[in-house]
Amino acid sequence: MKVLKFGGSSLATPERMRDVAHIVLRAAKNDRIVVVVSAFQGITNQLLECARLAEAGNTSYESLFEEIARRHRSALNAVLGRRSGSAVRRQVDALLEDLREVLHGIYLLHHCPPLSLDLATSFGERLSAQIFAEFLSRSHPALFVDARDIITTDAQFTHAAVNFEKTNPRIRSRLGKLARVRGKTPIAVVTGFIGSTEDGRTTTLGRNGSDYTAAIVGAALNASLIEIWTDVDGILSADPSAVPSAFTLPSMSYEEAMELSYFGAKVLHAATIAPAVAKNIPILIKNTLNLSSPGTLISRRAQPWDGVAKGISSVDGITLLTLRGMSMVGVPGTAERLFRALASHRVNVILISQASSEHTICFAVSTNDVANARKAVQTEFRFELHHKLTSLDEKDAQTIIAIVGDGMKGTPGVSGKVFNALGQNNINVSAIAQGASERNISFVIDSAQKVRALNVIHQAFFEKRKRLNLVVVGVGNVGSALLHQLYQQQKELLEEGFDVRVIGIANSKRFVLSPAGIALHRWREELADSSTPMNPHALVEEIARLELTNVALVDCTASPEVVDAYPQFVNANMHIITPNKRANVLPWKQYQALMSLLERRQKHFLYEANVGAGLPIISTLRDLVASGDRVHKVEGIFSGTLSYLFNSYTSAQPFSKLVQDAHRLGYTEPDPRDDLSGEDVARKLLILARELGLKMDLKDVKFENLVPAPLRRGSFSKDFFIRFARYDAQMLKRLEHARLRGAVLRYVASLEGNRAQAGLREIPQNHPFAATKGSDNIIMFTTQRYSKTPLVVQGPGAGADVTAMGVFSDILKLLHWLPY
Repeated sequence: MKVLKFGGSSLATPERMRDVAHIVLRAAKNDRIVVVVSAFQGITNQLLECARLAEAGNTSYESLFEEIARRHRSALNAVLGRRSGSAVRRQVDALLEDLREVLHGIYLLHHCPPLSLDLATSFGERLSAQIFAEFLSRSHPALFVDARDIITTDAQFTHAAVNFEKTNPRIRSRLGKLARVRGKTPIAVVTGFIGSTEDGRTTTLGRNGSDYTAAIVGAALNASLIEIWTDVDGILSADPSAVPSAFTLPSMSYEEAMELSYFGAKVLHAATIAPAVAKNIPILIKNTLNLSSPGTLISRRAQPWDGVAKGISSVDGITLLTLRGMSMVGVPGTAERLFRALASHRVNVILISQASSEHTICFAVSTNDVANARKAVQTEFRFELHHKLTSLDEKDAQTIIAIVGDGMKGTPGVSGKVFNALGQNNINVSAIAQGASERNISFVIDSAQKVRALNVIHQAFFEKRKRLNLVVVGVGNVGSALLHQLYQQQKELLEEGFDVRVIGIANSKRFVLSPAGIALHRWREELADSSTPMNPHALVEEIARLELTNVALVDCTASPEVVDAYPQFVNANMHIITPNKRANVLPWKQYQALMSLLERRQKHFLYEANVGAGLPIISTLRDLVASGDRVHKVEGIFSGTLSYLFNSYTSAQPFSKLVQDAHRLGYTEPDPRDDLSGEDVARKLLILARELGLKMDLKDVKFENLVPAPLRRGSFSKDFFIRFARYDAQMLKRLEHARLRGAVLRYVASLEGNRAQAGLREIPQNHPFAATKGSDNIIMFTTQRYSKTPLVVQGPGAGADVTAMGVFSDILKLLHWLPY
């Protein structure tokens, strides 16, 4: 025998009812079947609203009743046809008339006690079961069974407790052996959710109690399987509305399912499992909308599972109460007094946490129970509170998150993994509890952080690929090249276990965001189609609303406005990767404030491309320092543009013409004075100085400006080259002087001790700096270990592709550093 339960969403429309009938009839070919049904979708809420309106004396309950009546009559017409089913039509009409009378009585009395509320809400299941039983009977013998006739409860209305001693014999007597009709065993269609007291008064088993009804019936009949049919594929690893990557769990143990359902998993009612556990009856969760899905099987022993955790669930609407005071330390019976007082005021304690110091007892209750809990504590501890020996603290808007799994038992490092992941994402934990079974770790956080916390934990425990979400700001030469490189490497990254998604792209005018990722083969079209104006502050607010984990800002601009917004991006839990040098050369106080914020928020700041484009300059310097070496001197050619100019400069061509040609070929900044000024080299030198721990600002770096003073002011125009030509003779004179000494001209920067300087120098022909070609950068590190022969790093120091490669290398570093 099997028991099949169908929820309200399965019976939402006549079409869905037909689908359910097909499922039932197919199952009936191989087994004896009992069906338990809920009310039609939304009907229970409407009945509760009717009762509330009637109690308030609001006659609008009548129109809502008519809507309920029309829906059931319409369903009856749709599944049976207008001329058939006269008996069931009379039964449905009689039920609706009874419902009208109940609501009218509530209206007249202006009072709806729990007894009346249970009676009113019972009509949902009674109506749906009547209609569905009649529909089934057209293809197979079916029998409507009112659960009030077989399930006996106490008189705790709205949440009645079942009297199994009386219930089980009644179920077996009524459903154990049904007389065959037309050669077939009838399908019993039982009303879920409801029961009755011994004297016949209608009760309900609590919201979602139809699952419980199915388990009660299945256990009494020793069913081989209880199937719970819903509109999802089974029990998911997390709430899919909060965690898009949640997936269906193929199997669970009873204990795992009980833990998850207790802590908010909505697919299964917590009490459902108890009768099944007692009789060792498996429970199968299936989807009426996806019959091909195998669903989730809940049994005594789950199938083998690779991970330690099985699922994550949460409970909202929680308030955390803390009873604290020195008077509690070492005093026996304090906890007993507290929880006895709470129980006497019918307060359900969901979570308890107590430190070994005994100074505090922390417990979580539903926010609806806070007033009763406060009253209980104030009554029991009135003496201690009056004399200020004890206090009661309240923290509202809290959420409990529970990680559940049999594999957690005896596995070291699970708690560390949980709280490390939360800490990496700046999620503060208000309280922690772990049961002795070790299959559950529960903690309390601010409700505002719930979505991010669920995603953080889910990624840490369930997702085999490390996911990194990128927001690329600036799609000029470097940004475009980076997006192209990411597109080319997508497949290889996935194969290596990295899921890198560009979820945001911005230029100076607009931005586009897509949490699922932007298709990199058409990012230009996606950005062009966006109507959202670009503003760094607006961008970070939109990203923060997405509650994503492992997000990095990739700033490929030279914009001071984006750098000014870095603190906002960091506070929105974003790492920063950038070739933009402006953050690293901020005035010392601002720079220190940003570094402190990054450290406090545990966010990475990666900027390899700040110096040397794609060359490993920053990382080499860091490795030298980390390995204990002592850096005496750093010197080199830091500008790809200036390197190109002086590698190419001969007396055959005026210097101004060489600069003009380089500008035309795109080798310089739009304003070539930015390169010629030497300020970019000074910035790079300052960045290296700060890497070595030197407290310096840009004013402390002495650098030679190759732009004559009269040409430094005003906006750039092509007239600059005409005016610059007047100074060609000066540069030629310097070139000839170097040649006479057997040297070449190079723009060299050096950092030695606290002295940082840069300028045009005559370099001997046998020096490594004289052998550079094209736009090469060359940096020499003279250290304690590399004292006789300096460590040299050389290669292209300019160009969109190599700079983008430097940014890409930082992305890969971040991927490897991420904990999950």
